[in-house]
Amino acid sequence: MNAVVAEKVVDLPRKELSEFARKAQQEIQEAGKALLDWGTLSTRGKGAYNAGIRIPGEDKFVLGAFGGAVVVGFDGAHYEGEINRGLKEVIGVYSAVFTERPDINAVLHTHSPYLTAHAIAHKPFRIQYWSLAKKAGADEIPLSDWAPRYAPEPIIKSLRAHPAAPAVLLRNRGLFAWGKGSLLDVADLLNKLEEGAEIAVYSSLLGGGQDLPEGALDTFLQQRQG
Repeated sequence: MNAVVAEKVVDLPRKELSEFARKAQQEIQEAGKALLDWGTLSTRGKGAYNAGIRIPGEDKFVLGAFGGAVVVGFDGAHYEGEINRGLKEVIGVYSAVFTERPDINAVLHTHSPYLTAHAIAHKPFRIQYWSLAKKAGADEIPLSDWAPRYAPEPIIKSLRAHPAAPAVLLRNRGLFAWGKGSLLDVADLLNKLEEGAEIAVYSSLLGGGQDLPEGALDTFLQQRQG
């Protein structure tokens, strides 16, 4: 699917970024900096990072990284900004997520060290830290099937199987995270997930973390909904 979308990228007459796209570009930069400052992007240098923000009411989104941003359609059409190879190759996976889940407004991709360690170990991240489980609204970050680079199929499969999960670990790679709010909200949660994954690694040295009491998270989420 990703390759098909990439091949269909249509360069319409380019124009400068709209006001919405400029603000989204700034948020993409700020979210990346928040991840970088926390150490979530990488233990060395900036690390891999790209992100997408849905344009409300349109089948388009702003896609960007540290180097800039573009506006593209779910069908791969390129509307605004200067696109490069790195952004072009991820259009398909972002399009697939936004199409599959109209409630998701922001998505990002990176290779945070401790969550990526789980992905490489082929282990879903069990959230056993109570404050993190409450914030994430889930007790596990699932692990996707193996697939070629930026293939959307395993990510969509995970979205369908784990609709409450705010992220997915890419087998032997990094991760994608998403949310219904702003991209900064997604980055903030990812920082906390990365911290929780680090704590999980430490707890493994003490014999391994223990799951939350059965039903505790469901009860909390039901009470929060009123």
